[in-house]
Amino acid sequence: MATPDHPPRVPDPDRIIVNGLVVDTYIGVHDFERNAPQRVRFDIAVETVDDYADRVRSTGAFVSYADLVDFVTARAASGDHVELVETWAEDIAAFALGNELAQAVHVTVQKLDIFDAADGVGIAIVRRRPQSGQS
Repeated sequence: MATPDHPPRVPDPDRIIVNGLVVDTYIGVHDFERNAPQRVRFDIAVETVDDYADRVRSTGAFVSYADLVDFVTARAASGDHVELVETWAEDIAAFALGNELAQAVHVTVQKLDIFDAADGVGIAIVRRRPQSGQS
């Protein structure tokens, strides 16, 4: 509800962000990548539902950047080997979209130490919650 203290929302979503989260994790398809962890950077932006601020105020529910950080760091600390940056990105997107206040998520996953000439290499994905009435 719009009030003088809280004007009506514009159609652009708010974004909850985690930028530059770097963890050591086992990742890669090559044999040498199974022997030691690699530095991987995660950038995550969760687009909220249109009435996000009102729902936070009325329910106390919110999209937590701490939960996103905990998800990534716990998975990295598990020692499990993930072959593809794509798998990491998809799993983070699915976790983020598990929150009903998230309507879309942008995830970038980059290996930082693969090429001297590049800051990082990896993938960037966008995933959206299906609209009501769509499958």
